[in-house]
Amino acid sequence: MQRYFIPNGTSSLSKNDQHHIKHVMRMKSHDHVIICNEACYISEVIIADEVTFKHIKALPKIHKRHVVLVQGLPKHPKIETTIKYATMAGGDKIILLPMKYSVVKDLPSDQKQLRYHMISKEAAELSHRDDIPEIKFVSKLEDITLFNKTYLFDELSKHMIQDDTHDPVMIIIGPEGGIHQDERDYLTSKGALSTSLGPLIYASEIAGVLAIQTLMTFL
Repeated sequence: MQRYFIPNGTSSLSKNDQHHIKHVMRMKSHDHVIICNEACYISEVIIADEVTFKHIKALPKIHKRHVVLVQGLPKHPKIETTIKYATMAGGDKIILLPMKYSVVKDLPSDQKQLRYHMISKEAAELSHRDDIPEIKFVSKLEDITLFNKTYLFDELSKHMIQDDTHDPVMIIIGPEGGIHQDERDYLTSKGALSTSLGPLIYASEIAGVLAIQTLMTFL
C-alpha cells in the first residue's frame, strides 16, 4: 500500500504527493493509502481539486533502537546513496560534515539540502518507516555532542563490534580517505570506542549503512 508523509506543521498532503496520487497512481476516491504524521494510519483518499483523506485505522508503531549516523562528507552523488540507504536501514538522524580527508569541504547549497530531504522522504516511504530521519549538516566535529555509546568505525581498529543492547547509539564514519589521526585522537578522548566492521574495507557511502544494520535492534 502506498505510503505518504504529511509535512511537519501541516495537516494536508504536499502538492507533489497530491499530484502523485491523482496522476501517477491514478487513484480514485475511497482508495486506501497509508498516511504518516507522528503516527501512521490506513486512510481513505477523497479525490477532488485537492486530494484529502480520512483516517480509517491506526497502525502499530515500529519500536526500534535510536541510531544516529555521523558521516564525513563524501563526493556527490555518494551523499545521496548514504542518505537513501541509511534511511532504509532505520537511522533516526544523519549528520554530515566535512572532515580532514573529505574532498568536499563546503556544505551543500539550500537547494541540494532540499533534494537530500526529498531523497530521505522517498526512502522512508519505500521502506515503510513511521517517520523521516532528520538530515543535519554541521561544519566541524566539535559541533557534535557524542552519545554515551558512540562507535568510531575505523579501518585501523582490530576491535570487532559486539553490541546487542537497545541503548541509543551514535555511529561515526569517515569520508573516502578515512579518519585522520587528529580526528581519531579527538573522538576517542571524548569517549568514542574505535571499532571495526571486520577485515574487509567498505566504501564510505555504504559503511554507515552496514553499521546501522549491524547495530539495529527492534524492541
